[in-house]
Amino acid sequence: MKNSKQLVSHLRSQSEFTPLNNQACINSVKELLPSRLHRFILFGYIRHNIVFFALNHPGAKQEFDNIINSIKTPLKNMPPQTCQKFKIYDLRAFVSHKKMMKFSLTRSSDEQYDERAQAEFSNNIENEKLHQVFEDIRNIIKNR
Repeated sequence: MKNSKQLVSHLRSQSEFTPLNNQACINSVKELLPSRLHRFILFGYIRHNIVFFALNHPGAKQEFDNIINSIKTPLKNMPPQTCQKFKIYDLRAFVSHKKMMKFSLTRSSDEQYDERAQAEFSNNIENEKLHQVFEDIRNIIKNR
């Protein structure tokens, strides 16, 4: 009986899981980059044996271009374990000007607060109906 690592590696070697292998290779190449560039990378993809990274700032692209040669040569000589199936020739970056949609969870506004009013106010209204409305409001506040 095969263990779980052998089963997973066998499944990943099948053609249906090529996007998963691509993503694993992109993540391993991304780990070779300096950590200060990680937060600027929006996404990456492989096309024609070239790894492309989309960055969200032009300054990050300049820094990427400055350090790219120090990453390319070791990557060609000894590719990461997850990139053995891909012959990576080049690394490139571009700046994506599309805004990424950020989703945040909103809390429901059903929060209950304790009543801080003491129902201590003067009622100097001469109109009988309005006077009664103020007294009803005072009773509601006192009962809470």
